[in-house]
Amino acid sequence: MKNLNTFYTPITIGNHLMRIRTLFFSCLLGLSTIVSSAPWVDTNDAGLRADIQLLSDTGVLNIPVTTYPLMWSSISPHIKNIDPNSLSSSQFNAFIHLRRKVNALNSKSINNKASLYLSSNERRFTSFGSSDFERSTASISSEYTGENFSGKLQINYNKAYNLTTNQDKQDLDGSYIAYRYANWVMDIGAVDKWWGPGFDTSLILSTNARPLPAISIKRDNTLPFDTPWLSWIGPWNFTAQIAHLEHDRFVPDAKLWNSRATFKPFKRLELGLSWSYQWGGKGQPETLNDFVRGLLGRTECVDGSDNCGEELETKLGNQLAGFDGRWADTILGTPYAIYAQSIGEDSPSPGTLQITDKAFLYGIETQFSIGEQQILMNFEYSDTQVSCASAEDTSQDCYYEHSIYRSGYRYNQRSIGSTYDNDAETNTLTLIGRQVNQNSWLIKLKNSKLNTNDRDRFPNNSLLGNSVSKVAENITQLTFEYHLILDTDRLTLGSTLSQSKINLETEKDYNFYLKYEYNFTE
Repeated sequence: MKNLNTFYTPITIGNHLMRIRTLFFSCLLGLSTIVSSAPWVDTNDAGLRADIQLLSDTGVLNIPVTTYPLMWSSISPHIKNIDPNSLSSSQFNAFIHLRRKVNALNSKSINNKASLYLSSNERRFTSFGSSDFERSTASISSEYTGENFSGKLQINYNKAYNLTTNQDKQDLDGSYIAYRYANWVMDIGAVDKWWGPGFDTSLILSTNARPLPAISIKRDNTLPFDTPWLSWIGPWNFTAQIAHLEHDRFVPDAKLWNSRATFKPFKRLELGLSWSYQWGGKGQPETLNDFVRGLLGRTECVDGSDNCGEELETKLGNQLAGFDGRWADTILGTPYAIYAQSIGEDSPSPGTLQITDKAFLYGIETQFSIGEQQILMNFEYSDTQVSCASAEDTSQDCYYEHSIYRSGYRYNQRSIGSTYDNDAETNTLTLIGRQVNQNSWLIKLKNSKLNTNDRDRFPNNSLLGNSVSKVAENITQLTFEYHLILDTDRLTLGSTLSQSKINLETEKDYNFYLKYEYNFTE
């Protein structure tokens, strides 16, 4: 069997991201067709995440669980050392699901996969485990994991739902190459990421947009520091990436730096710090010195002049930063968790760490059993109604926006953070049921107030400004999904009923979708 603790890390990094991407895809096309499962837990399975959180919330796993992809090498040693006889029935079911995954990772070296997603209508909102938004997508992939090296080639063909803004296209989303050195993993590719404790959305990095083509680094195992000076922070994780944004945006070929650190100073408490910094691109300074100046919090004048008053100063680039926390415990043997996330604009004052103009997300969840089913119930509230000028100014239209990078904090016209974009208030109730045979179901009920100030910076431009709604809209949605495991394959059937109200007009909409994932592992 292969040891999950021995695996992957870095490929040589060139000076330009475009050249690195070309090298990446050339190398990946030359890989052997012998491939295996991913070295991490990805963002495609909400039921698997619920199992991980159950064991974490009840103290069986003591690892950070709010940053995805989540490395299997942090989970597998705990799973191997668990005494099944010490577990409750709900813990045992989650343990069995995870042990099957770990055993599959250890015993297989090949994973070839094809999938087909079809829907009758546009999916406006995504969430953890449900990130398909095109009208249809066909994918085929091959994945390899070795002692220190891992790689995947995934080819996708997407059928657009709106040909006025989205053309049919092919892409390599989901592809990557990775290499491990010591306890660090470096990868190059386009892999979905989810940063934060939210189950419905994240304010800083979610799967709402296509995965960003990026160079990333992350810890492989989240073990605490050995030194007593730092061991008090408990298990910790760090990840960072530099991404290359698309050419067809207001500032073409801009770059995006993201970094996140999480740690557990107490077994029940996980804390996270996140930071995003958009810089460079056509016509903008993008030397290494410019990048470092932005990281150090240097400022520039919003009017482009060399000297200006403090009221016209802003941090270099388009910056967002914030924090989150998740507290979990049990009451009479029933696990629960409360969490919060706050992400805002960096303060324009040079050298300060103050975060202003903040959006907020709050959630509470619990897990319980009904018969042989384990059910996660989550309620989440998010608010991106931010007025950036002053406390008295309620004009909004500024969160995820920027005076220079007018395409904002978005990638291919979809928000990189919240699926509801700016100036939105949303309440979401999610139920996820997992059965002993690994089948699962999801019910999601949400009410969203979109673009609540009924304005947009670019009301007549579909490529700029709010990507969800240009006018005020109140929408209620009910979604049902069922995931059926067929040996090594998975079939997802889903439907969404929506009722939207704009001004005095009410419109109902239905969407039916299915996804079949076929594994032909050698």
